[in-house]
Amino acid sequence: MTHIHGDGFKVAIIRSKRRKTLALAVANGEVSVRMPARMAVHHAERFIQQKTAWIQQKLAAHPATKKRLFTEGESLLFLGQQVYLSIIPGSTANQVKMTKQSLLVDLKNKAPSQAVILKHITDWYQQQATQHLIARCRALSEVTGLLPKSIIVKTYKARWGSCTRVGDIQFNWKLIMAPKAVIDYVIIHELCHIKQHNHSAAFWQLVENFCPHYKVHRAWLKNNGHQLSLSVH
Repeated sequence: MTHIHGDGFKVAIIRSKRRKTLALAVANGEVSVRMPARMAVHHAERFIQQKTAWIQQKLAAHPATKKRLFTEGESLLFLGQQVYLSIIPGSTANQVKMTKQSLLVDLKNKAPSQAVILKHITDWYQQQATQHLIARCRALSEVTGLLPKSIIVKTYKARWGSCTRVGDIQFNWKLIMAPKAVIDYVIIHELCHIKQHNHSAAFWQLVENFCPHYKVHRAWLKNNGHQLSLSVH
């Protein structure tokens, strides 16, 4: 048996010799259960039945994502707002620019591939992210009095930002897709690590001093962070 059928979903079974307990995971619209190699399946079936409501809630909150096609009219996120692609092949120059609700992609290539379109859009997003994140970090460092040693915008796979013990701060460029208030929360979060290099009660109190509604923004990022990507929607 490789799957267990639940109430409106199926669960992939992943056995491991190292595992001693059962553990569920929900990601990209798929459910899996990790279990000890020699454990009888009926234990996992009972476990899944007990966790059905939780699984259904997670699936509703994090449905399966689809790969973007990068075609005319397709939507992207920018500063928390939906913008719509307008692709103009055969232009005199390669450039990407924003209008009120459209992202105009001018390309010299008369028949650009998805990879070419993605590269130009990604380059533009990274440029915008670098400008916005560095500017906001400098502004908020003045407000908080927490001064970073350096600010770098880069690509992260599984985090939104980091701060070293000496105050070097780094941000994930994909944050530029989040609402401005969420971006500011992440910046304040990392700035506060300059003074409190931990996640203690004192750290969160410091964050709250500068960002009173940080819990709302943190929850938004937890629930919607998977959408901050150019490769899926």
